[in-house]
This record gives sequence, C-alpha cells and structure tokens, in this order.
Amino acid sequence: MRELTERYVAAALRSIPEDQKSDIEAELRVSIDDAIEARVAGGGDARSAETEVLTELGDPDRLAAGYVGRPSYLIGPEHFFDYKRLLTVLLITVVPIVVTIVAVVQVVAGDSIASVLAQAFGSGLSLAVQIAFWTTLVFALIERGSERKTSEWTLSTLPLMPTAGTVRLGDTIGSVVFLVVAIAGLALSRTVSPVTGPDGSAISIFDPSVWDFWFPFFIVVLLIEIIFEVVKYWRGRWTWPLASLNVALNAVFAIPAVYLLTSGQIFNPVFFEEIGWGSEPAGDGTLVRVVVAAMIVIALWDIFDGFRKARKV
Repeated sequence: MRELTERYVAAALRSIPEDQKSDIEAELRVSIDDAIEARVAGGGDARSAETEVLTELGDPDRLAAGYVGRPSYLIGPEHFFDYKRLLTVLLITVVPIVVTIVAVVQVVAGDSIASVLAQAFGSGLSLAVQIAFWTTLVFALIERGSERKTSEWTLSTLPLMPTAGTVRLGDTIGSVVFLVVAIAGLALSRTVSPVTGPDGSAISIFDPSVWDFWFPFFIVVLLIEIIFEVVKYWRGRWTWPLASLNVALNAVFAIPAVYLLTSGQIFNPVFFEEIGWGSEPAGDGTLVRVVVAAMIVIALWDIFDGFRKARKV
C-alpha cells in the first residue's frame, strides 16, 4: 500500500459529495497508479515516482474542486483555499471563546438570563461577521496588491489517514460546543434555578461562596480546554506532549472539584432543604458519591484515551 497515495486520495475525497466519491476515487487512483507506473517503467524509483506524481497533482482540495466543477472564486482560485481554511479556524476558535466570556461577565454583573443570552448571541454574531469581513478584505488586498503567489503546496501538508489518533473537525466542534455549554451552565447557575426563595429570587444549587474563587477558576480551566481542543485540531493528531497536557488539565479541574464535593463546600444546603432532600449536600451523601465517582471515571478514561490515541498515531 502506498501511504502517501492513500493520504492524498483521502484528503481529496473529504470535500467530494457522497454520491460522487466512488467514481472520483476510482478515477483518481487509476490516474495516480498509471502515472507512477509510467515513471517506474522509465527507470525511476517507485517511492520517488509516487512523490513526484502527487506533487505535480498539487493541493488535493483544488483537485477536488476541479473534479466536481465547484467554483472557487470568492477570493480567487490562487488564494481561495488558504482563505477558507483560515476563516474556518477563526470562526470555530474565537467566536465560542468570546461568546462564553461575554456570558460570564453578564452573569457576574447580575443581568437576567434573557439579557445574558441576548448579549452573548449578539456579540457572537457581530464577531463572526467582523471576522468574515476582515479576513475577506485582507485576502482581497493580498491578491490585488501583490504579484507574489501563495506558498507552494507540498506533500508535507497532507493530513494523516483517519485513525484512532487523528483529530477530526467534527470531534473538535463537538468538544468546543460541550465546553461552551458547560461554561454557560456554571455561569447561569448563579442566577437561574428551578427553586426560588420567599422573595422570588433564585436559590442556586451551588453554594454562593464558590463564586468567590472556585467557579471563576473552573471557568478559566474550561476556556483553556477550548484552546487545547483547537490546538489539538490544528496539530491534526494526538501526540505524547498533548496527552501529557491533557493529564494536567484533567487534574487541575478534577482534584479541586472532588475536594470541594467531598468536603461539602460546593452544594447549597438551602437548595436541598427547599426540595426536601435534607442533608444530601454533605460530603458523604449519595448525590456527592455519584458525582465524585462519575468525575473520576470520566477523568481517568479521558487520560487513558489520550495516551491510547497518541500511541496509535
């Protein structure tokens, strides 16, 4: 099996519609094999022939666009795919982080849930539009203001074949969305609750004292987790340093959380009294034991999974 060819074909097919993939894959493989065999028949080395053929084919994204007749003229054929890649990374990285920060600030300021959601959504939409506009403008100016071409595509930029250690865009988006929801949940828990006091104010399930330090701390850790997910996607695969950093992030979050839970500091006794659970918030309560066990199992699995994927790459 020719590894470079497999990686090239996989990269080209990722943007091809499903109903065309099989035909285009067959055509592309035949074209590559014929070109390699012709070079080998002429006395060339098989490995060198493969490298030369794939290099001549060029960027697989551009090749795929040619196969399906997809126009790539928003910016211009020369810069379009670089523009598309950068814009995608900026949108899935910057927008969720800013939306989360805005929501946390609004919650800390004591705004209502409607105001928090409106501000966060408005900020995210505005930022997305700004990113799209300025990225487009910069690439347009580059294209029109300089005759210098974009850097030549090389085989070193080929993504790895999808394996247990490969980081996919869909997985990254899912992780980022989960982390944003977790941060929003922590932030909104201060002012949103199904239980209210005599004066109509919300009684949080969490002890108000955790907002003095611990919840802001956890939110910062989760924001770092978002950055970690994006870096992991940018790298394209799990590595031993990333797996080791994953251990540290899990420890920084899980150890303080387990301590707060087992010492009875994280839940609000008033909340549980209102719903008739009595002493459940105590460190030896059933709820605490279940949450602690779940956190430990999830953290250990995440650590194990990171090293497992790093080893398989």
